[in-house]
Amino acid sequence: MNITRKHSAAALFLFASTALGSIAAMAATSPAPAANTDKQQQIQQAEAMAGEGREAMSYIVAARQLLSKQHNDEAIHYLNKAKNLLAKLKSGIAADKENTTGLLPIYSQLGAEEGVEITDRIKQQVGKTHLDAIRGKHQKVVDALKNVDVELRYSFVDLPVAATLEKVESALKSLSEKNISQANKTLSGIGESLVHDSIVVNADKHKPAS
Repeated sequence: MNITRKHSAAALFLFASTALGSIAAMAATSPAPAANTDKQQQIQQAEAMAGEGREAMSYIVAARQLLSKQHNDEAIHYLNKAKNLLAKLKSGIAADKENTTGLLPIYSQLGAEEGVEITDRIKQQVGKTHLDAIRGKHQKVVDALKNVDVELRYSFVDLPVAATLEKVESALKSLSEKNISQANKTLSGIGESLVHDSIVVNADKHKPAS
């Protein structure tokens, strides 16, 4: 199993951005068969949910910054916006029978070392992993990438929606009781609860000459 887990920085040529958007663009250059209509709808829905997850996190970050400046009313406003989005996402995840983890993928990225030639064949192989990546089926992505002829790094961040919603609601309760320090402590735990990893696949395959 040619997979190693690395957390150190590496020089990467990134050919996919948030939610593997670049790969989606590559696939879009060719007309999609009618049979792919359902898949495209799934991709759009998953990308929309990921965007809402990132938006909720941005509200939480804004609220923490506002609390640090003692702008408590504004912080409460942003936390309520995050709460509403997270409640919506929680319902969406609960309705998804394929999602048994309760995690929402909010970021994914695929890269190769600088100097590696990204051929059309590699782009096509990678493009097939797009839906699995944005739906959080990370093992399926890794398994598919093992069939690609170059070393790749697959990174992702997943949001535990229900747990994050509980923390936001707890922080709002603390703020209603004027317990600013407890609210800050609760919000700081949200970032720590994110699930993230960076996986190197095919580490024994061709690397560019140094």
